[in-house]
Amino acid sequence: MPKSQPGMREIGDTGRTKVLATRRSYGARHISHTRNRRTHERPAMKLLVLGCGNAGLEVASRAKARGWEVVATTTRDSRIAEIEQVADKGLVVRGADVEAVKAAAQGCDAILVSVSPPIMQSRTVEEREQSYGDVLVASCQSSVQALPRVVFMSSISVYADGLQSSSDVIDEQTPRANSEEPSTVYYSLAEDAVLSSPGGTVLRLADIYGHPRDIDFTARVKLAHEHMGGSVSFAADGRLHRIHVEDVADALLYVLDNNLTGAYNCVPDIAPSPTNKETFDRLADAAGLGHLEFRGELKTPMKQVSSKKLRDAGFVFKHPDDVIV
Repeated sequence: MPKSQPGMREIGDTGRTKVLATRRSYGARHISHTRNRRTHERPAMKLLVLGCGNAGLEVASRAKARGWEVVATTTRDSRIAEIEQVADKGLVVRGADVEAVKAAAQGCDAILVSVSPPIMQSRTVEEREQSYGDVLVASCQSSVQALPRVVFMSSISVYADGLQSSSDVIDEQTPRANSEEPSTVYYSLAEDAVLSSPGGTVLRLADIYGHPRDIDFTARVKLAHEHMGGSVSFAADGRLHRIHVEDVADALLYVLDNNLTGAYNCVPDIAPSPTNKETFDRLADAAGLGHLEFRGELKTPMKQVSSKKLRDAGFVFKHPDDVIV
């Protein structure tokens, strides 16, 4: 699910562990794809995708289709074969291993950090405290030591509920939250590492959906009942901000094409996002399931997140308001 709101990844980002779509299915999607750009596509480059989950796979496939050379990493030997269906080379690398990241980045022009903490190690505050620092912060620190050009798939969870600002919307001028929640803390620290580099960019993403390996939101309700006792860590009144994986990949490549640096919210914002309770109660009712219990441990934005800065840079979302099913 990165990159997305952590509360929603908790019950939904199982796409990183499912079977990879075939090269043929990726190719078919890209033949009909109209690229989103402000300037011409940059000349072929060599890209390291550190942590090749759903969005990383999508970026790797699109970059390779452009003629770029793509190296992609995983922490499991068992995933190398599937990664090499869409990348030129797959490597087993842990983001915390600085020397391994440097070796993987040899000859590369940029690093995309798309690592994600393990879903089943992110259910409680204690689990998130243990896993987020090593996965997020260490990977970003290693990356900026390897190359100056680093793009990080961050999360809008850095804003927590967003109530620290009096503005009606959450934009890049909204201060990141001062929170003890590990997701907020460690995504923020990871951002700091990337933004310390003059070539650093962070995209603050919402809940990612739409990959062929992903499950829909109704299935997430079922998953929460089956594996989490119907109780989830995020808040009922938090907004369900979402972004399609194709828009994520487009935005990441757009950043590279146009040499954008700094922090950008990357969330479709044409239509207001519904609350978690509104959405999941409706889906539960339609599926004949009980309503979820929202524990409110994970604070996610209660206001609409604005991506005006990214849109003003010329980016257009192709999935601005998909129906939630």
